[in-house]
Amino acid sequence: MLRIISLSLILVFIAGCSGQSTAELRRLQMLEVQRAEEAAREAQKLAAERDTRIQTRLNDAHNAWENDRNLTSIDITSLFENHGAQLTAGKTYFVEFELQAARYNYGEDKQSFTIVGMRNLPSSKVYSPIFPDENALYQPGQKAKSVLEFTLRDEKEENQMAQLVEREDGQRWVAAVLNFKDYESLVTLQNSWRWEPGLFDDISWHVPPEVAYPQTSSRSLSMQIGFRFCPLDRCYLDSNYRKHAIHGVRADVISIAIGNRDTDNILAEFVRDAL
Repeated sequence: MLRIISLSLILVFIAGCSGQSTAELRRLQMLEVQRAEEAAREAQKLAAERDTRIQTRLNDAHNAWENDRNLTSIDITSLFENHGAQLTAGKTYFVEFELQAARYNYGEDKQSFTIVGMRNLPSSKVYSPIFPDENALYQPGQKAKSVLEFTLRDEKEENQMAQLVEREDGQRWVAAVLNFKDYESLVTLQNSWRWEPGLFDDISWHVPPEVAYPQTSSRSLSMQIGFRFCPLDRCYLDSNYRKHAIHGVRADVISIAIGNRDTDNILAEFVRDAL
């Protein structure tokens, strides 16, 4: 409204200098009012679409959490061998990762966690072909953005204690995503859960120790991540890391749910609001 009033005063000044008629001035004012009304309607439409998109993604995440609807081994095989030919384009696929609790930080009144199966790759040159600068047009050799790598599957073997562990030189099949801890691509209503930008802790829960302990004592907290995989050939990349052959695919994180599997209660949610 202030913009309209200001423009009207400018138009009055211009009219006085140019000799425009009152009718012409009124017509210009009406056009500006119409433009402002159209802009307001468009903004309301976009806001409504955003709210609907967020709620739909949250509902999908809730359904996956309640029904253990996670990415299967067959899905992972199809994703890498057939570039997702048998997966539904644009669909969100869910994977759960364990949250490992650190010692409670009494100085900052927070409980921090690391995500088991995730690797931080700040300014990763390895993933520069699939995460280049905006103007690089997917040309290799560009400086990459900060990337997070999530292991979807790895090769395991049985150790001397009859436990299944990752093979020392085994292959990994991973999802590579932009570092949502740095780029703020996810929104949330739970302000007590905050991402940690460093390499040691991934997320912190800012609550008193008596609130955190019942959730961490059973070691049953997990993070469900909803991925949307890129099916294009240019979104796949093979690399090596400490004797491990890495097979990576670019993905977007659509939603994240943090919860306790003993009680099936969801404690925090994050969701991508963009398309």
